[in-house]
Amino acid sequence: MSRHDKQPRYCALFDLDGVIVDTRAAIREALRALACEAGVAIDPDVLDATVLLSPVDALRVLGVSDAHRVYNCDYDEALSLAIGEVRVFDEVVSGMATLAKSGIGLGIVTAQARSRLRYLVPPEVMDLVAVVIAHEDAPAKPAPDGILAACAHLRVPPERTFFIGDRTTDVMAGRAAGVITVGASWGMAGAAALRREGVDVLIAAPDQVGPVVLAQIDSRGGLADR
Repeated sequence: MSRHDKQPRYCALFDLDGVIVDTRAAIREALRALACEAGVAIDPDVLDATVLLSPVDALRVLGVSDAHRVYNCDYDEALSLAIGEVRVFDEVVSGMATLAKSGIGLGIVTAQARSRLRYLVPPEVMDLVAVVIAHEDAPAKPAPDGILAACAHLRVPPERTFFIGDRTTDVMAGRAAGVITVGASWGMAGAAALRREGVDVLIAAPDQVGPVVLAQIDSRGGLADR
C-alpha cells in the first residue's frame, strides 16, 4: 500500500508560488520579454511592482496593448523560457517530506494553470502530494472552493486541515473554508500583512514548516484517532 492509499487524520495544503517555489524572478523576466516584444519601454521599478499582479493586469500596467490576447497566446511560453529563474524553497520541501512520513496528507492549491505545473512543481514535490487543485479546477482565491475540493479528495474535514499560504487572499480563502490558516512569512505579502488579515499561525522561516505544523497537530490531540 502506498502512502497516498492510507487515510490521513490531518492534511496540509500548500499554495505554490511564494511558499514552495519563488517564481517572482521568472514572472518578472516573462513580463519583461513580452513587453519588449510589444515594443514597450520598460520602467524597472514599475516592472518590479507588477510581479504581484495577475499577468493580464501586469501587462496592462506595463502598457502592452491587447494584454489579454498576449497573455493567452504568449505568456506560457515566455514563463517556461524563464524557468531557470525559479527558486525552490528546499527547506519547505524537506518539511513536506517530514509531514508525509508522519502520515499527514498533502496537497497543493494554486492559481497556476495545470499546463505550467510540469515545470514549476519539482518532481520530488509531486511525489509527496496526493492532490493538486489548479487554476482550471476551482474559482480563484479568496474563494474557498479549491481548498474544499482538496479536503474532499483527501477525505479530511476542514477543521483538521492546514492551509499554508503567503498572501492575504490565501488567509481569506482558508478562513472561508473553515481550515487552520498558516502564513508563510517568506512569501509575497510578508508577515505584517498576514497578521493584519488574522492568520491563525505564522511561520517565520521555510525550515519551520514541518516542526510548526506537527506542533499544531500535537496541540490539537495528535495524530492518533481518539
